[in-house]
Amino acid sequence: MDELTSLGLILLLALLAGHLVRYVRVPEVTGYILAGVALGPSVLGWVSHENLAALQVLSEVALGLILFSIGSVFEFSLFRRIGPKILYLALVESTLAAVLVSAGMLAVGQSWQVAGLLGAIAIATAPASTLMVIREVDSSGPLTDTLLGIIAVNNLFCITAYSLVAALIDLTTGLGGSFLSTLYRAGFPLIWQLIGSAALGFLVGLMLAGWSRQVRETGEMLILLAGSILLCVGLSRLLDLSPLVASLALGATMVNLTRKSRRLFGALAETDPPFYAIFFVIAGADLDVSLVSSMGAAGLIYVLARASGKLLGSRLGAQWLGMEPAVRRFLGLSLMAQAGLAVGLTLSIDDRYPGLAPQVSTIVLAAVVVYEMIGPISTRFALVRSGEAVLPHRSVGRPNADVSGPNRVRGGAT
Repeated sequence: MDELTSLGLILLLALLAGHLVRYVRVPEVTGYILAGVALGPSVLGWVSHENLAALQVLSEVALGLILFSIGSVFEFSLFRRIGPKILYLALVESTLAAVLVSAGMLAVGQSWQVAGLLGAIAIATAPASTLMVIREVDSSGPLTDTLLGIIAVNNLFCITAYSLVAALIDLTTGLGGSFLSTLYRAGFPLIWQLIGSAALGFLVGLMLAGWSRQVRETGEMLILLAGSILLCVGLSRLLDLSPLVASLALGATMVNLTRKSRRLFGALAETDPPFYAIFFVIAGADLDVSLVSSMGAAGLIYVLARASGKLLGSRLGAQWLGMEPAVRRFLGLSLMAQAGLAVGLTLSIDDRYPGLAPQVSTIVLAAVVVYEMIGPISTRFALVRSGEAVLPHRSVGRPNADVSGPNRVRGGAT
């Protein structure tokens, strides 16, 4: 099947699956992922590995759009209000998840290198599926604000933790040459991935904010936005930077530098659904469901330890910080999803540590299949039970809704 036919099939079946899952009160994103699994090589094979490789660029563009939207949570006034608590809370739940996973891996006989890498990867939370569920139920309130901040910070913590573990592995195994040169080669990727990526997003954001002042029509604004995000993602790939960090920085820069950001995020929210559908169907098609049966004891421990760390860490952290009851009770359930960054780091391990890759990739890829199935459902359940979701049969007016904040964070999603 050629790429255009595959793309058309992806969009139509995503729409069909999204409608069907509503009858069982399952998030649309889960329907998209299931449609991808059915279409992909592991089930029907209608979309081949070659098709997926050709369509990967659309998936990367969609991820850039998603992270750009999440970057708006770093608006100065909003982040000043909830930012310190988000940082502390993310640190507690991330650390506990990483420690429990690492300890579990050591307990089943994995090496400290594998345990450390898996602990770092366990920190990551999938921003794409989480944001999709938030938009679908039009959620707003303290839990939603905290969740958006957590998923942004979580992934920055994950990249940092992975880079530190990788640097420690390089230092202990030796890369040849002097200690200083070894330290430089081990530590430089961390600095380049974080500071370099943030600088790229900031520079492209400056251009976008300046140019947006000269743009009047919505169509022109969308062209400017699409070009800026494509440029940011493309340069990230070219310079071996992190598209995730760069896109977050782009959104954060834009929302703080121009008053037109509200209009731009609103226009984006009305035009990006096809990219979301493509992203999640491709993500589903990439999943190999057969890995679940072969994940073994180590894979099961990874799934349970990560979930326990997220649940317990968010509960203890929110209680310690005196946060709202909805945050204390339901934040952990909203952090189950795991996908893109975890898979990306697994691919990086394949290149950097071929000897460790088989153990890591088998566990992580099997866990991703599990988490991508249960994560969106768990997030939707948490948002509905917290009272922050607007469901069709419910009144729009809710006692704890913060109309301006979450709408601003979600780019005016309706």
